[in-house]
Amino acid sequence: MEDYFIIPVIMVVLALTVLGGNFLLTGEVLTMGLDFTGGTEIQLSVEEDFSTQEIESLFAAADRGDVEALEQVTTDQTYLVLRAPPPELRETEALDILSENGYNAQVESLTTLDATVSEEFFRQAIAAFIIAFTIMSIVVFLAFRDIVPSFAVIFAIAGDITFAMAGMALLDIPLTLGSLAALLMLIGYSVDTDIVLSTRVLKQRRGSLRERVWSATKTGLTMSSGGIAGFTLLYAVSWMIVGPSELSNIAAVMVIGLLADMPLTWLGNAVVLKKYADGDMDTASDAVSELGGMLRWK
Repeated sequence: MEDYFIIPVIMVVLALTVLGGNFLLTGEVLTMGLDFTGGTEIQLSVEEDFSTQEIESLFAAADRGDVEALEQVTTDQTYLVLRAPPPELRETEALDILSENGYNAQVESLTTLDATVSEEFFRQAIAAFIIAFTIMSIVVFLAFRDIVPSFAVIFAIAGDITFAMAGMALLDIPLTLGSLAALLMLIGYSVDTDIVLSTRVLKQRRGSLRERVWSATKTGLTMSSGGIAGFTLLYAVSWMIVGPSELSNIAAVMVIGLLADMPLTWLGNAVVLKKYADGDMDTASDAVSELGGMLRWK
């Protein structure tokens, strides 16, 4: 069973590699959304058929190559959504570029966010994320009053978040208030499964250690599978109704994180707790040594 621990370790290493590669290529660990960069979002109704690639090329030819075009589908109409970082994309400018190229468009909504305000949003959001993770770590330690099970829980939760962020980088899901909220929700989901495992392994005395681990595994996999099914359905429905949206991005982040939680908890945390319960791991340094040994594994 101990050899299975290499799987979550490899997952975390791969996720960190993806995030590091994305930083080297783009200068950012994750693509920042409008919430954190500031800029303009314009929703337009267009009489003619259009493709987002063609629209973006038109704006690039007009020296606005930073404009991103999206197709937003509702039950009765398809809208063109234009997103641009600072400097502000004025609605008259957007309409002029479209009309000059044969498109009859009308502005349905306009959202502008100042860069200074968005930077403050980002600072507050990161502070909230750090506070949430810190409080979670303290609560876990107070619940078990032992560093090794606390270390195992925190490793699994951090791995979930890291893997979900790597998925965001690969799928080009921007970091927005919505996707950050999804990462915060992942902390809660991961804590649930880890607490179930840790409580049954360390605090229950009914049945053998293997039976307690297997019982927790069945419960945890059922919980995670239910979450994955629900968020997959949410993603499919939101994609079919409106196309790429904040809701579909939240669902995608949750599915990626919950899929990662299964091996990280049941092949990672479970192995650490089993060795701890067997008396093979007594201190945090033993847990760190176990990680180091896995990184040097064959």
